[in-house]
Amino acid sequence: MPTIQFKVKVETIYNADDTPAWQWVKVPAISRNHCDMAAFRSHPKFRAYANSDLFKNLLARELKSAGVKEYIKLHELPPCVIVDDSGFLARVTITL
Repeated sequence: MPTIQFKVKVETIYNADDTPAWQWVKVPAISRNHCDMAAFRSHPKFRAYANSDLFKNLLARELKSAGVKEYIKLHELPPCVIVDDSGFLARVTITL
């Protein structure tokens, strides 16, 4: 399965009374260096576009259809997203 991985700092959003409301991570601009390109080149849907200039737009469209937005709330993860926040930086894995 084609996967996208990146590391990012978890941000905590607070209520007006300084109690934590939720945590989220910001999704960076996804490019080839975040992708497992061997898996994308062997996948039937992505193989024709893996080495083309259209790949970035294809990724953006697939992420949008998978429910991945600019920010991902950790309590409302889309089904294709796994977040490991055990370290200083959270490792986010998106499987398309």
